[in-house]
Amino acid sequence: MPASVVPRTRLLRGLEAAEAEGRVLALVSAPAGAGKTILLTQWWQRLRLAGVPVAWLALDEHDDDPYVLWSGLLRACGRAVRGVDAAAEVRLAALTPPADPGNRGFLTAFAEAVDAIREPLWLLLDDVHVVASPRGLAGLAGLIRYRPAGLRLVLGSRFDPPLPVARMVLDGQAAEVRAADLAFDHDEADQLLRRRHLELDEADLALLLQRTEGWAAGLSLAALSLTSQDDVTKYIAGFAGDERPLADYLVAEVLGALSADTVDLLLATAVAETLTADLASRLSGRPDAGAVLARLARDNALVARVGRAPTSYRVHGLLRSFLLAEGTRRDVEAQRQHHVEASRWFADHGMPGPALDHAAEGGDWPRTAELVDRYGLRLLLSGDAARLAETIRQLPDDLVTDPVTALIAALAALHDGALAAARRHIDLVGRDPSRHRSARLRLLHTTALMYEGRLRGDRGPELLELIELSDEQVPGEPDLRLLAAVNRGILRIWFREYEAAEEDLREALRMARRDGRDALALECLSYLAVSGAARCDADAVSRRTTEAIDFAGRRGWASTGRMTPVYLLAAGAAFGRLDHEETGRYLSLVGAIDGDLEPEVELSARLLRAGLRAAETPNRHEAARVLRRAWPHDEGAVPPVTASFFCLTELQLALAAGDRPGAAEVLGRAERLLAESGDLLVLRAVAHAHDGRKAAARAALQPVLAGTTACHLVSAEITGWLLSSHFAAELDEPARAHDALLHALDLAEPRRMYREFAAASGRVRSLLVHGEGRFGRHEKFVRSVVGLLGDDDGDSRTAMVSGEALTARELELLRDLPSLLSLDEIAEAHVLSVNTVKTHLKAIYRKFDVGSRREAVDRARDLGLL
Repeated sequence: MPASVVPRTRLLRGLEAAEAEGRVLALVSAPAGAGKTILLTQWWQRLRLAGVPVAWLALDEHDDDPYVLWSGLLRACGRAVRGVDAAAEVRLAALTPPADPGNRGFLTAFAEAVDAIREPLWLLLDDVHVVASPRGLAGLAGLIRYRPAGLRLVLGSRFDPPLPVARMVLDGQAAEVRAADLAFDHDEADQLLRRRHLELDEADLALLLQRTEGWAAGLSLAALSLTSQDDVTKYIAGFAGDERPLADYLVAEVLGALSADTVDLLLATAVAETLTADLASRLSGRPDAGAVLARLARDNALVARVGRAPTSYRVHGLLRSFLLAEGTRRDVEAQRQHHVEASRWFADHGMPGPALDHAAEGGDWPRTAELVDRYGLRLLLSGDAARLAETIRQLPDDLVTDPVTALIAALAALHDGALAAARRHIDLVGRDPSRHRSARLRLLHTTALMYEGRLRGDRGPELLELIELSDEQVPGEPDLRLLAAVNRGILRIWFREYEAAEEDLREALRMARRDGRDALALECLSYLAVSGAARCDADAVSRRTTEAIDFAGRRGWASTGRMTPVYLLAAGAAFGRLDHEETGRYLSLVGAIDGDLEPEVELSARLLRAGLRAAETPNRHEAARVLRRAWPHDEGAVPPVTASFFCLTELQLALAAGDRPGAAEVLGRAERLLAESGDLLVLRAVAHAHDGRKAAARAALQPVLAGTTACHLVSAEITGWLLSSHFAAELDEPARAHDALLHALDLAEPRRMYREFAAASGRVRSLLVHGEGRFGRHEKFVRSVVGLLGDDDGDSRTAMVSGEALTARELELLRDLPSLLSLDEIAEAHVLSVNTVKTHLKAIYRKFDVGSRREAVDRARDLGLL
């Protein structure tokens, strides 16, 4: 045994287990090069080392003669017991090989001689498939049928021999080792390569296993070639059956055993990866093609049966690649015609993907374009967008200018997020869908324009016209109507038509589930969650995002572009819960997705990343700058919900940092983006409260708290109620303060929103801490909020958010604290009484959670206020 041979430990254990279960025969049946002989040899070695008598006989064509066969068997058995049982060796040597395979007297004498041995005798027969004559097979059948009780048999064969083995398998007396069992697994392949001084990384090893399908000969021949390769990855990527050493092996060991007619059939049918009898007959012109494939599969000629109804066959990948190369070498035109014929067959049987592939492989471009027009949408929506896009890239320019082909090409490009390519295809057709006579073409054109408008961020009146046009009914085109409904629903979200958007998306989701269009079903789930977020429906967001994440995970689509809104919503929810680690994890998933996004989605992701960085930045000046830099130059793409959340966050940071110009900039932006909404009123109230204009703040809040002016974002309304609670507590009106706090909790608790409480004043926090037992169904939520606000040492998860801001007067006094001025001198400089200065200083110390002037200065410097 060569030192480079890999121990087949798992298979040897299987043989041991089979013997322990009472199986007296094992059939090792697999193609050439699968490792049958090596396995038998390793089993022989294991038995010999254990002192078990084991005989080996490699058969050849001479063993068709029963006399020759039995001469070999008796000699092998005699050698096996030599030195173990001398009497048995004498009895076996005394037997005369029979010329008649059915000699009962001889078989009885052989059985008696073997059964007299003190322990079981193993007999390993290799290359059983070479025995083909009736007399030779009768001799082997007699050995099996009248097998001595003390005999254990292992048969190695390239195919199942016509011997009475199947019944023994059914009766539990025999075990089988097939090609799939012999195929090398990851660890065995790694061992094989390392024993040849080759170390591959995981990706290269996985690809090599995929190329060879674990076939031992393929792996060994690849290893021989790899030792001389400079670029291992490139070689493995191109490894195929036409590699010289491998091609020679295939010709000598596989094809050399087949008739010329059979090889011709394999050459004609190699264009198809999977073959039915009907397809094989159509490609080869032979009505018996199915029978030939069945025989090849039975004979383990690197052809395997797959599927049940209809029965299909698959040629091993390396043999198929050799056949394709050989077919092209012999007759290029014939090879192309085989591809075209395969294309017709697949189209006739409702399999447009393979039909498209074969039409392109055959170079029949008019037919390829026709298939794109007829089946392009089906392929796009059933998950074959990459195949469709690749085929379209190969089409001659004159065929891509056809309106249907160009628009399907545009949709395929948009599906991949390739906005520039999609625009080029649409420009070939123009931008006026109404000019087409065909209703199908009008809707196809309209849908492509809507999809492009989504990614481009075009929210002009012409897009509203397209939304209306997309309601046109086109009978017999369910995929087109589904794609139109999805894009229409998503665009309506951006136009704030939430009810109509959800109606479109729910109907599209129903159609997608009915027709198995999983990719669009995922998109519907994603944007139903977006719509729920826009309406501040936390339950809908949670339900839809969870459903979308589970749905995508089951299909391996966790990194698809359709998951971007889902991950962004999950990140936003985590941010609201003050879970910065989870926020960062979801944002990293967003960042890993490649492709163009709707501007609204892209901007929300950018602002949320900035919000997270700001929340984790102790210096409040720097935190405010981080958010300010994230705003786009074009504010028109910012949805009101996004504008409200980030304007409020930035305003609180600017006020806490004493950045008056920054705060004014935020309010100006809010006035442009939020009009006279409740969100804008809350922002004004926050600014008034900070400047000590409490009456103005209460007046600004009144329409929001009375419900006469609605907020786009529920967090703005929560902030308004918390501010109202703060004012009531200041006026020593505990009942009103508690009532306002309950209103805030009613809004926050179902949505699990903590961040607004983290930004609330110390008075509100005190109400939460000391009001334990008075919050009814909100008690658990309040305990969670209090826990998140910090521990007794003042170290808090919310230390990175804005906290309770200093008033304008407090900020003025703070700037004098690092000086050597006494309190009297500070009071004189600001024209205040000393008692007033002391009151402001106490407020500063309380808000900073410090106990001295020096500590206050240090804390202010940490926060960027000095």
